[in-house]
Amino acid sequence: MTVLNSLSDNQKKIITRLPYRVGLWVSESDTTGGDEAAQKEQQALHNIIEGFSGQVFGSELLQHIMAATLEGKDDWPNWRGALDGVPDECAQAVDILRSYADEKEANAYAVRLMEIGEAVALAFREYGHVDSPMKTAQAYMTYFFITVSARLKAGPTRSFDEFIQVSPPERKALNKLAQSLGTSYL
Repeated sequence: MTVLNSLSDNQKKIITRLPYRVGLWVSESDTTGGDEAAQKEQQALHNIIEGFSGQVFGSELLQHIMAATLEGKDDWPNWRGALDGVPDECAQAVDILRSYADEKEANAYAVRLMEIGEAVALAFREYGHVDSPMKTAQAYMTYFFITVSARLKAGPTRSFDEFIQVSPPERKALNKLAQSLGTSYL
């Protein structure tokens, strides 16, 4: 916990609020699912933060960050503002951690934020059902080109079912998030 204790209050606030803010930002990137989508994504966000706060996953610092995020649960409604700044906050948070912790910890934090964003995106299928031959063909073509591009860059790939679970606006948000964190996303 010494890393968190050595941060300024503002730095600690940025780092501990981001797990919640990232999930919320991805959730709000696509509103086509309405209240049902928002509710499922909020539940997924709460569950993942709670789960990550109770386990070390190779990084005691991450466990402390996630525990602090969960401890701030009563303030979550106040953390909803200015979500358009989330990508910049992510880059800033990783830079802060690189200054106070080792590179491995900063990278683990970035990966954890991506995992949260992806879990929220997968919680509800706004993309719609691929229920016609034309929609199926379009979805497969998009999936094919993105997968080929990811493989050429040695990036991560997803199954077709995972691919269609994430809507185009959520995918755009996840790619922007990955860019700001210095990671990659399919």
